[in-house]
Amino acid sequence: MKPDEETKEEIDKPEIVTGDVIGDTAYSERFVLKILLKLANLDTLKHEIPEKSFEDDLCTLWDMTTERDVVLFLQKHDVLNLINFALPIVNSPRIIEIFIGIVGNMCCQKEAVVELLKIDGLMNTLLEYSKSDDSLILIQLLRLISSCLFLSHDDDVAIWMKLFLNYGYSDALYFILSNSSNKDLLVTALENFNTICSYCNIEKHRKDFFIHFITEEALVSLCTAFTEVTVSQKDLLESDVLERLMVICLQIILNLTGFDKSHEIYANKRDNLTTVIHQIMNYYENKLVKQKEIDSDIVDIIESTNTIVNILKLGEHSHPNKFFKQTYKMWEAACSMTNSDNCSDFEDDKKELLEFPEKIKGPLASLIGLYVSQCDQKYLLKVLDSIRRDYEDILKLIKDVELQSAVTKRTDNYRTRLKENVDS
Repeated sequence: MKPDEETKEEIDKPEIVTGDVIGDTAYSERFVLKILLKLANLDTLKHEIPEKSFEDDLCTLWDMTTERDVVLFLQKHDVLNLINFALPIVNSPRIIEIFIGIVGNMCCQKEAVVELLKIDGLMNTLLEYSKSDDSLILIQLLRLISSCLFLSHDDDVAIWMKLFLNYGYSDALYFILSNSSNKDLLVTALENFNTICSYCNIEKHRKDFFIHFITEEALVSLCTAFTEVTVSQKDLLESDVLERLMVICLQIILNLTGFDKSHEIYANKRDNLTTVIHQIMNYYENKLVKQKEIDSDIVDIIESTNTIVNILKLGEHSHPNKFFKQTYKMWEAACSMTNSDNCSDFEDDKKELLEFPEKIKGPLASLIGLYVSQCDQKYLLKVLDSIRRDYEDILKLIKDVELQSAVTKRTDNYRTRLKENVDS
């Protein structure tokens, strides 16, 4: 019997395979398994690697690994072990980048991070690529390490520290920061350095962190990378990325300078650090004073700068233009916010305009006080002349009793001059 047209249409349709999707995604199990079979056969894999279709399939898999269900499916089929066996025979930088990218995406899931450290030799193989000169490979490796540290248990951090020590990871990281001009790589490397500081510089591992990461080169490379990105390539950065890098850089510096021997280690590199502080203070002075924009991060920025200037005595050999001038300009701007005639210059709401000066003036006063107490004698009169009427108000807002006393003692011989300036 001849089938009717409706039946014929059904026969001509491709068969729909039920149960072929991975978890709650729309991705095909069959597609993934075909790739895994290719990875499992090392003899034929050598011939697959040069094929554009294989690279395209791997890229698709890389995109798929942003889904948790896909990561769990890959773990179920032992993909990390397959990549571990495949990497040594891969010479293509693009395929290496994709493999590391896949592992990096997977390590956004805690289960994958735990499994990664259990696979004998995989992290050893991956860390070898920290000496690569391929920026794309390095970006994926740094991202992978940051993801792992973010999700690692405290006990796992000990494993990471041992890996870092064995492979001289800090040397590789500092080399990247010192020598690369690739914006994306430098941003990723700075973020990686900050992640390492956040998760490895803890009480339990502080000694190992000091031994491996606290070197003169750490500060030099950090300052070099920061200057490259925020000065030489400033026009290529979105403002939010630029500001995030400034915060990250200060956080790293706080970690590097938070040891008893930090002052001794970095004593000869204070000029490098002052250059970074100068760039940051210029940026936020412009934002607050010229653009009339209130940024809540400024308070933390100034407080972090206070700590760094105090530890390394950055005011001792710094010209007032390095950070004092910017600090005092911001002080004047904060004071002007309490004047109703000047409030209209700022676009922020009234409540924030009232609260912000109270939050920022104390840290600014301390930073001014630090410079006054540390600066070279040849700059002191110029600095005191510039703060004139604000001197007493600044002094009152310095909460640190020792700093307040140091400022008072340093300026004691110039009180008459200050009084004359106020009265004139």
